[in-house]
Amino acid sequence: MVKPTPEQQLFWPPVSRRENPATSHEAEAVITQTGKRQTHAAKVLEIIIDHPGLVTGVIGEMSGLGQMETRKRLSDLKNRGLARQGQPRIWEGSGRKQVTWWPVEVQQ
Repeated sequence: MVKPTPEQQLFWPPVSRRENPATSHEAEAVITQTGKRQTHAAKVLEIIIDHPGLVTGVIGEMSGLGQMETRKRLSDLKNRGLARQGQPRIWEGSGRKQVTWWPVEVQQ
């Protein structure tokens, strides 16, 4: 299993739960160690700074990361105090409600 360095753990704490399978922990370590987690989070943050109030689906489309990866990186940004959730609204791509995302400096 690939483990992130102590410096990477300091800035990007583990998010896998103890009960997750080993493959989840390994995938998390690889994406953190290779820098993809940080790069993807930066891309998502740039989008919500430039376009505050978008839903996850739109951010996923704009970033090219898809909803699953975008959702994970938004969670990282929220946990680091860089993004916050706003009021839900309907995303036309699915017809379902999704929360909006805002950089911490922008008020709704």
